[in-house]
Parts: sequence; C-alpha cells; structure tokens
Amino acid sequence: MRKAFVAIAAFLVALTIMLGLYHPFLWWTFIFTGPFVLLGIYDLYQPKHSIVRNYPVFGRLRYFMEELRPKVYQYFVESDTNGKPFSRLNRSLIYQRAKKDNDTIPFGTQLDVYENGYEWLSHSIAAISHHELDVN
Repeated sequence: MRKAFVAIAAFLVALTIMLGLYHPFLWWTFIFTGPFVLLGIYDLYQPKHSIVRNYPVFGRLRYFMEELRPKVYQYFVESDTNGKPFSRLNRSLIYQRAKKDNDTIPFGTQLDVYENGYEWLSHSIAAISHHELDVN
C-alpha cells in the first residue's frame, strides 16, 4: 500500500500542477490534494504506528472507525441492559467507581423486575427488629 500511496500522491501532484498550468485558477486544487499528500508523507515516516505507516492516510480511518464503533453499536444496536460481557449500565457503574466519582445509583431501574429469576429484597415501611421476626 505504501507504493500505491506514493504512486497516487505523485499522480495527484502532477495532475494538480498540469491543471494549474492549464488554467491558473486551478492552482486552488492544491488546497484539497496538498493536505492529503502531506499527511501521507508524514504517515510514511512516522515511527509510532505501523498500520498508519503501512497504509498512509487510510490507516487513520482504522483509528477513526475504532473510535466510532462503540458509539454506533451502543446507540443503534444494543440497549442499556444487554451487552456482553457486561451491560452498559454495569459498565458505566464500574467506570464511575473506578474514578471514585459515584458509587451509588439513584432510584429506579431499566431492568424488568417482574421477569422470572429476578431477585430483590422488598423495602418495608414498618420495619421490625430481628428479635421480633418469626421465621417458623
């Protein structure tokens, strides 16, 4: 892909120069082709990311898509309560607790509390002491 980028960049620069010589107004096309060519040249020689070095300009799309994927999946595919291995609700709570930001959740839930297998403890308005509790 590196050789293909060099060939495409050389072609774009040559085409832009020829168009500029044909009509002076077309020198403005360097505004569109120049940044991509310069970005690709930078990508060819940067030592940090091998994907960007091997696929100049297009390699950056990978990082953009990688950043975009969770948002697309989260907003269009899965709900807040499903997700593997953790739901979005659990994941956000874990992130909040890890940052020591919030370790409690306000009232309410998005879970189906009437579904079979859901367990909870009901709150008692008139609580009694455990000594008064008759379990027999």
